[in-house]
Order: sequence, then C-alpha cells, then structure tokens
Amino acid sequence: MDKKRAAFLSIFVFLAVNVISLARVIEGYYGKEYSHVYPFMFAALISTALATVAFFIWKKEEYKN
Repeated sequence: MDKKRAAFLSIFVFLAVNVISLARVIEGYYGKEYSHVYPFMFAALISTALATVAFFIWKKEEYKN
C-alpha cells in the first residue's frame, strides 16, 4: 500500500475513533459518569491531531508534481 492510500484510509479511521470518543464523552457527561469524560476526550483530541497529520501527508502526496 502506498503512502497516499495509507494516509487516506487512516484519516477515516482516526475520524471514526474521534466520533466514537466524542459520543462516549457526551454520554458520560450527561450520565454523570465524569470519570469517563477525560479519557475519552483525550482520545478524541489525539485522534483529531493524528487525522490532521494524515491529511497533510495525503495532501502532500496527492498534489506532488
């Protein structure tokens, strides 16, 4: 698998992790389970950062001359 395809697929994986983590954060906050909020929020932030890095790698590979 080339670098462009791996970056493209990892964007979707990281965004899926982000959506699931944020859903758990909301459930934990409204369910008054505050011990669940911070770990899942941290996972969401990390997956957002990794998706951003993967996007820039994909963009660099996609528009390479």
